[in-house]
Amino acid sequence: MSSPQVLGPYLTLVVFLIAAFAAVSREFWLARGFDKAYPLGRVSLAVPIAVFGAEHMTSAHQIMKLVPAWMPGKLFWTYFIGAALIAAGLSFIFRVGIRLSATLLGFMFFCFVAMMDLPGAIAGPHNRIAWALLARESAFGAGAILLAITSAKRKPTPAENLAAAGARYLIALVSTFYGIEQFLHPECVPAIPLEKVTPVWIPWAHFWTVLTGVVMVVGGAAMLVRNASRQAAAALGAWVVLLVVSLYLAIMIAKPDIEGLNYFADTLMFGGVLLVASGAHHAPIHHRH
Repeated sequence: MSSPQVLGPYLTLVVFLIAAFAAVSREFWLARGFDKAYPLGRVSLAVPIAVFGAEHMTSAHQIMKLVPAWMPGKLFWTYFIGAALIAAGLSFIFRVGIRLSATLLGFMFFCFVAMMDLPGAIAGPHNRIAWALLARESAFGAGAILLAITSAKRKPTPAENLAAAGARYLIALVSTFYGIEQFLHPECVPAIPLEKVTPVWIPWAHFWTVLTGVVMVVGGAAMLVRNASRQAAAALGAWVVLLVVSLYLAIMIAKPDIEGLNYFADTLMFGGVLLVASGAHHAPIHHRH
């Protein structure tokens, strides 16, 4: 924790969690039923992207190595993306220019998919992590696009409705894919099936991953059914956020390093994507000011 590379992102997490709670609590309690998914999903996107932005600032020389070799100005883009992520997090929490910031965020994630994740998956077709990352960035991009469409105070256009439907279907497919991956790799932490193995001190470690696999396969399939889509997305999002505030929080507290923080933020953001997908079924939303 004495290292700026660790302290900066953790401090950002704490500050943005406090800001999110203060800014959204009234909106959350005033909302009814599934309408609560919108503010909860919005801040579940805001906090992680701010944390990732802080990591870009404090670990720029490490992160710049991920920038494609053909791009000039690698360090500039690293700092620029970091500042943009923090600005987007503030935008989401305080509801300032959400439509613009969410649209740009979605575009950024799909650029990551096209420039890094898809080439990586094609280069290593048998590398399950490459495909998991491709799915993750695609879901993040789809969630941001849904947030942009939902934040409008007017009736969505036919093109926006089509984009929203496509984004929801993409999130549903990613959820189903992740669920299947968790059946194949029950030793790994649940929700986003990357490399980290669930610590042995977690009670019934494999059980939570397999159970999450069941939830995500069933919920992802239900999201493809029009009449059940909203309820399924809300249930999936609630389950993933519950995992974050229990299992992932415990892992992060036990070993407060960047890896634990990244898994916490990654999974919280995926939960936010699912909650936004649930809240996006009744746009437009008229916010109280």
